[in-house]
Amino acid sequence: MTEKLSENDRIRKELISDVLHDFQSPLLNIKGYAELLLDGELSVEKRRSYAFVIQSETERLSSLTKQLLLLTSLDQLSSPLELTTFSLDVQLKETVRKYRWLLEEKNLTLSMDLDEVKFTGDPAFLEKVWENLISNALKYSIPEGTIDIELREQANNVIVAVSDNGIGISKKEIERIFDRFYRADDSRTQKISGTGLGLSIVQQVVKLHQGTIEVASQNGGTTTFIITLPKL
Repeated sequence: MTEKLSENDRIRKELISDVLHDFQSPLLNIKGYAELLLDGELSVEKRRSYAFVIQSETERLSSLTKQLLLLTSLDQLSSPLELTTFSLDVQLKETVRKYRWLLEEKNLTLSMDLDEVKFTGDPAFLEKVWENLISNALKYSIPEGTIDIELREQANNVIVAVSDNGIGISKKEIERIFDRFYRADDSRTQKISGTGLGLSIVQQVVKLHQGTIEVASQNGGTTTFIITLPKL
């Protein structure tokens, strides 16, 4: 029992350390560039550049805060999900619509092959699943790449698959991608923004719906996330 408690304490300390680091880094950047802006002799170009960094880091902090609040609510969820019967295919289409601008910006091709599915689940939480999976596919896709979204209804389950032909995930990384705050230490991903919390949220919401999530990927090739949700 003592060993178990000490292991839990170790994990908790690591998470706290990760949280502090993820907040400290953008705060230091905001502070540093705000001080640079006080220089009255700065050129207009440099002012715009520094302001852009501050704006970007502020958005990063906002995203991190929202993700942490959502994870906290999921961790403390003891009451049943707020189950509602809704059109899952419509929800997926509406989620994709939010990211149309990024599809056009990166000149990506998107295909959707969706069964018309009435599903009983918590639509608010499931929307976060699709947002995270689709936004990840968009972020990690190569320019002029393709993203495929499928929705299939079976006798006892519904299956959602999100695929992209981006940079791929190595086998070693797949083992850790659902860990909170984990981000691959890879030169290909260093310039891609993220909190390292999105896939942890995806996994937790899927588990609350008694479902499963699988990942199939090749390093430098296609990545597919497959969500299987039982009909409740």
